[in-house]
Amino acid sequence: MRKSKYKDEKRIKQFGLKLREIRKKKGVSQETLAYTTDLHLSQIGRIERGEINTSISFVFLFADTLGVAPAEFFDFENGDRV
Repeated sequence: MRKSKYKDEKRIKQFGLKLREIRKKKGVSQETLAYTTDLHLSQIGRIERGEINTSISFVFLFADTLGVAPAEFFDFENGDRV
């Protein structure tokens, strides 16, 4: 498989970690998030592990579902782990 020179794996992983952090803070299981967003459970897991890149449409869907601003998923520039 050919890697895209535009794929930013570090930030994809950071986004996934932030999604997991916010989801857990809100007390929402992966199963519930999958059900409410109409995504497959395995897709939620792959996004949270940073294995796949997600679309901006899903960022807004996650934000609406979890009751946060979309920008919160990108609050990882200063020192978040990966």
